[in-house]
Amino acid sequence: MVAIPRLIFFFTFIGLSFFCYGQAGRDDALQNFDALCTLFEENYASFEEKNIDWASTCSEYRKNISSNTAGPELFHIMVKMLRPLNDAHVSLKAKAIDSAFSASRESRILKELKHIPRSKIGAAFKKMTENTLDENGFNPITEIGPKFRGKKLFGYSQNGKIGYLRFFRSFSTLAAMNGPSLSNQLDEIFSSFKGLEAVIVDIRFNIGGDDRFSQSVAGKFVKGPTIGFYKQTRSKGKFGPLETRMIKPNGKVQFLDRKVVLLTNDKSTSAADVLALMMSQLPNVTLIGETSNGSYSDIFEKKLPNGWKVTLSNQRYLSTDKQNYEGKGTPVDIEVKNMAQDLQRKEDSVLLAALEYLDKK
Repeated sequence: MVAIPRLIFFFTFIGLSFFCYGQAGRDDALQNFDALCTLFEENYASFEEKNIDWASTCSEYRKNISSNTAGPELFHIMVKMLRPLNDAHVSLKAKAIDSAFSASRESRILKELKHIPRSKIGAAFKKMTENTLDENGFNPITEIGPKFRGKKLFGYSQNGKIGYLRFFRSFSTLAAMNGPSLSNQLDEIFSSFKGLEAVIVDIRFNIGGDDRFSQSVAGKFVKGPTIGFYKQTRSKGKFGPLETRMIKPNGKVQFLDRKVVLLTNDKSTSAADVLALMMSQLPNVTLIGETSNGSYSDIFEKKLPNGWKVTLSNQRYLSTDKQNYEGKGTPVDIEVKNMAQDLQRKEDSVLLAALEYLDKK
């Protein structure tokens, strides 16, 4: 996550022979470069979708490396190799040389809001949205759930016709990603939506978390077990079997057979990508905003021989019709973009588009 990466880590081991170097060779640049190339060759899931010839990439950049290449230079070369992946779950961290890199693709919304300090964007965005809700007859936001970095999990409201629910992460706490307490919190929220005509679920700027959390939320909108998505994991150069992930009715309270709008942008990342993928396939759900980030996979984490930490995406997620949106994001039905003037005017154009859409139904 930061786009905060997925909080479920799949730790696997690439054969001992891969890492069996003598102590004297652990900082050798060529060994570490080759280790990185092999790690991605055997595990990265989306070279084909991103039209990247990894073998050629490694061959080309290897020409610039010798056993004497210094750490900062090696790090710079690796960054140049990884940057084209445009993947929020690809990162390189070298604590020994105080260097870190994330291959996240450039965010349109962050570029649009570059005049606002990054640490203040969330608060400014919330103020814009809450002002728009207030002007459209919604009650003040109620916040419930455990805190993370000082912020409660859920915020919700309604105006007598439409319910509104937002959450900026897709996990309860780092220790308890989901579970009975999550189901109870969702029941409390959806009980307040009883009798309403529609619900808006807002996952813009959601940093991600856990697939099961997203499945729990999607479970408020299905009558029975429903296919949510398929996934495959790549290991040792091959993809494993296609696995089916289901959405099951969650909790005591569902919101069925009524209109649902999901709001997304290109900072709806990881488990938020997955929620968008699942919700987009439900017949009564409309996606409004911008495509999600497009970083669906769980994180695969490994260390290079010199101790540098590498993360990558070793899975591909497919929609029910077997579409792969990795690197692209879940598409929306109605595209509307928040712009800088939205925050200046405290008028949320994406939320307003959702309200207008629901008013016509």
